[in-house]
Amino acid sequence: MMKRGLRGLALVLTLVCVVPAMLFATGAQETASGTTKVSSLPRSETLYFNGLQWGTAASHNPIGASGVDAFITNNNAIPRLVIYETLFAYNQMDGKLYGLLGKDYTWKDDGKVLSVTLKPAAHWNDGVALTADDVVYTYKLGQKYMLNISSVWSYLDDVRKVDDYTVEFVGSSKNYNRLMMEYAISAIYIMPKHIWEKREAEAGNDGAKLMQIVNEDTVASGPYKLYSSDDTKIVLVRDDNYWGKDPSMFGKLPEPKYLAHNIFKDNASGDAALRANQVDISQQFISQVWKMWEGGAPVKTYLSELPYYVPGTIPWLIINVHKSGLDDPVVRRAIAMSIDYSLIAKNAMSGYTAKMVPSLLLPTDVEQSLVDTNALKPYQWGATVDVAGANKLLDDAGWKKGSDGIREKNGVKLSFKVECPSGWSDWQASLEVVSQSTKAIGMDIHTYYPEAGVMINDMQTGNFDLCMYSYSGIGISSPWDRARTAMSSVDLPAIGQTAYHNYGRYSNPEADKLIQQIANETDPATLKKLWTDLNLIYLKDIPCIGLMYRPNVFYTVNTSVWDGFPMNGDGTNVPPALCMDGYGIWGLYNLHAKK
Repeated sequence: MMKRGLRGLALVLTLVCVVPAMLFATGAQETASGTTKVSSLPRSETLYFNGLQWGTAASHNPIGASGVDAFITNNNAIPRLVIYETLFAYNQMDGKLYGLLGKDYTWKDDGKVLSVTLKPAAHWNDGVALTADDVVYTYKLGQKYMLNISSVWSYLDDVRKVDDYTVEFVGSSKNYNRLMMEYAISAIYIMPKHIWEKREAEAGNDGAKLMQIVNEDTVASGPYKLYSSDDTKIVLVRDDNYWGKDPSMFGKLPEPKYLAHNIFKDNASGDAALRANQVDISQQFISQVWKMWEGGAPVKTYLSELPYYVPGTIPWLIINVHKSGLDDPVVRRAIAMSIDYSLIAKNAMSGYTAKMVPSLLLPTDVEQSLVDTNALKPYQWGATVDVAGANKLLDDAGWKKGSDGIREKNGVKLSFKVECPSGWSDWQASLEVVSQSTKAIGMDIHTYYPEAGVMINDMQTGNFDLCMYSYSGIGISSPWDRARTAMSSVDLPAIGQTAYHNYGRYSNPEADKLIQQIANETDPATLKKLWTDLNLIYLKDIPCIGLMYRPNVFYTVNTSVWDGFPMNGDGTNVPPALCMDGYGIWGLYNLHAKK
């Protein structure tokens, strides 16, 4: 998918920008006031990024429509923790939460209350102490107004102060969910009460106006703050008074003084800058990335061999199970058996995907350990392209080929439309493989690529046969949230109304029950059985078909200026999260400039 976030709904804007050589100048120039000119940041002190920003940042507001900038993405795909901070940070490598502003958390009152202890050393970059008042204030903003942080209140009854450094999160009595309570303490940027309560008043206590505040003068708790932002470049500068140099946190400052992102006009420009040692961390899809190091560029990926990137999401072929023909699980299984997944991997992903192992889970140790993999194997497809097996299934089920070669039964023909947004080239390549693969089993699945807004509306209202989209990726609440968004029929509106999960409108009471149980189960053995049972239902009913694995981010680095980037097997346990997201920020403290 060119120039768009992995989880966003909108296509990014293509904006013309200038990337002159002076933007990468190696010598520092001082202004009369002693500050460094943005046009000449010292190269050995500046960590350059690409692929996170494709236009001028419109806001730096953590509760704005686009979320917090650091750099802000046009579709808010990835949270940033280097300006504002959360209580805890998720690590995809081991599935655990690590303390950031929070020191630790414990469950109380039979798990109904989550008690968080804060780190006393934490303070805002204006010197004011960060306390429980700030935490409670931040969460209750989302209760008071409809903001981008309000969804956590579906799972909370209260957030209350116990003392200056203890906060309790009270689970919902109507919708109790331990996983989403943990999500709540790892997903919300904590904001300074002494700043934002004044802004509330200025906004007339209007939530919509509060979200519109640009927030250029960011008072926050993270290691960096905004230095400069225009239509060519965004720069953050290190806060040398950052509280994280306290022994209770990192014990030091990150070595890069500046984090900078030149706004490139397209992927090709960003790739050229990476190859030319002008970008240090890239979050762009690079076709045949190995050609960079084969050509002599000091470029690396997190994994040294295919698939090069760690799986983070599953783009699905979502099936409208209420469409005639597609309401038959045999038809859905035949589609799954006939698809050439290796060709999708080659054509759409340059091989950046592990071999498909059908389930609701990613092929990572953390997620695969949740199930009895041997129990799932008899029901999994995709080891080979099984055209013969798929044809036999359809024959036995009474789906006969007509004179045109298309199967039909009781007046219903297996002719369908499959869609994804126009311009999403890798997904389009995937659907072309689906279309061609299913011809061999007597189906006519023709592709349709409308504008993104049209496709999203089709999908959400159920006005489609088949479509391609990704459900939830990684996080402390996943894979549970992925399973919920793929299969749960709880609070699912009827076709014609707008849905925000389970777009194929699949419904199975037993699956709903298992999803609810999984959210609150703590016994490992019981949890494994629940996860195995849910995946067996998925494999038998097939409400959607995973087509590939995509990384949460495309993490590619250039080591010409900086070294110490997170790499597989380096013993740090730091994930390939661009040194910007979740536990990935720990990577900033391992970096050092080459001399």
